[in-house]
Amino acid sequence: MSARSGTLLGALLLAPLAAGAQEPARAPAAAPDTAYATATVTFVSGTEIYVGAGRLDGLVEGTELHVVRGGAVVATLRARFLASHRAACELVQGTVEVVAGDVVQFRPRPADSAAADAALAVPVAAAPPRARRMSGPGLHGRVGTRYLHAGTRTESEGQEAGSTSFTQPSLDVRLRGQDLGGTRLGLVLDLRARRTNSTAAGRTTADGHTRAYQAALLWNAPGAPFRAVAGRQYLAAIASVGLLDGLLAEMHSDRFAAGAFAGFEPDLATLAFSGDVRDVGAYAQLHSRPGTATAASITLGAVGSYVGGEARREWGILQGSVTNRHLSLFLLQELDYYRPWKREGPNAEASAFSATSRFASLSVRPSRWLALRGVYDRRRSVPLLRDFTDPETAFDDRFREGFGAGFQLSGRRMYGGTDWRQSTGGSAGRANSWTATFGMTRVTRLNLGLSVRATWYASDNDSTGTNPGALRTTGRLYAGRVSLDAAAPLHLELNAGVRREDNPNALVPQESDWVGLDADLSLGRAWFLSLSALRQRDPANPGTSRLTQFYGGVSWRF
Repeated sequence: MSARSGTLLGALLLAPLAAGAQEPARAPAAAPDTAYATATVTFVSGTEIYVGAGRLDGLVEGTELHVVRGGAVVATLRARFLASHRAACELVQGTVEVVAGDVVQFRPRPADSAAADAALAVPVAAAPPRARRMSGPGLHGRVGTRYLHAGTRTESEGQEAGSTSFTQPSLDVRLRGQDLGGTRLGLVLDLRARRTNSTAAGRTTADGHTRAYQAALLWNAPGAPFRAVAGRQYLAAIASVGLLDGLLAEMHSDRFAAGAFAGFEPDLATLAFSGDVRDVGAYAQLHSRPGTATAASITLGAVGSYVGGEARREWGILQGSVTNRHLSLFLLQELDYYRPWKREGPNAEASAFSATSRFASLSVRPSRWLALRGVYDRRRSVPLLRDFTDPETAFDDRFREGFGAGFQLSGRRMYGGTDWRQSTGGSAGRANSWTATFGMTRVTRLNLGLSVRATWYASDNDSTGTNPGALRTTGRLYAGRVSLDAAAPLHLELNAGVRREDNPNALVPQESDWVGLDADLSLGRAWFLSLSALRQRDPANPGTSRLTQFYGGVSWRF
């Protein structure tokens, strides 16, 4: 399965809250050369753009990816959250709408040759994008339909087999307009309708509804230094707020941007309007000029959230990034403020300020064949990437919090590396893991790709650390994938893996294996087809469930 199966449990079940207007348009970056790796945009949810490449494909938080159409770079994305082979990105440059099926290029490791380094050292302006009927003034958008089936079957010796399943047909409509009727008015609309039929114990229930993920009017001429948004929107600059029903005003230039907002948080369960929680805030950002060899930005923000006139949460945000051919650095820190009445009582906060969420990611490339990397992750949560249900992604999510380091060696067609991570929170508790990876890219004329991963881990059953003699849980995970890009519009991928965990408190070891198949097909410029299938089972426990999932989606953009 892939990030479009993120519509499985992400967009379809967990309803990722990503909506709203794009970042202010800036000039496209230079077109990347052929040494860059390629991936596909698999799903778009508001300002969150899912890409079929992740940490094990050479991405790090803050990496920039270029959207290429007709040989020209039309937009630039930045990776915000990563899984092993999936990434959620935000738009940082470009005036066109990024849609499922778009090709992205990125630099996953040191360049394959000195010539590539030289090309990167002197940015070359991208060719002017040709007029396209799917972008520019007027109303454009996408209409898509998706179908999801997921089922489990349990077979125990001497007992009747049981099964549960659900099917979910869906219809999506996304519209975006600019210069409507020759004015500065714009429109963004994202409506999703779905019907879920669930079957368990011989009974079937149905649930259907339509939700608005974004519905806003924009006032902004292309290239103008000011824009305003009114309605339901996603605050890209202050992602921890998420969805907002209210007003946003922004000023921006080649080097500076600032904005202020006010509104209400909708009910997250139903996405209905709610006036219970009121948010206000502002931010300011300094960033490098587009097209420079080093892309850098720093953002300062302050947000207050209130219920009935009392402070629910008040916090500040510091975010920064630096990216060039030798360095990728991404930093995030949130600082909460507690009013005096919150510091009273037995369970009160000890001080007025508390660092509640922080993240740092660093990748250093001292040569074209070596990359060193480190990460520190104490974010409260990572939204939107719980969109993939195989044991590999479940493992990455469980061991996310903590810190680690690693390196990667790269050749012209092959790469390999190792990582160590110590988990200090989350469901894994205190744990250590070691991962080795190996891959090959663009092999033969069929553009075969291969990647394999092996992870060994050990965690303390006493997560508090007060009982050092507690027995330890040990486990291992092996996963691999083979991809084929024999024809430009078609991408095929086969993935499989196995995970085994030995817990001294369990009677039998926990074991899972899985196999999945993905297919993406772009039909001309307007149609995009995506298919996924996954089969997962537990061979060590015959009485447990076997999971089967199928996803299919087709979209037409205009």
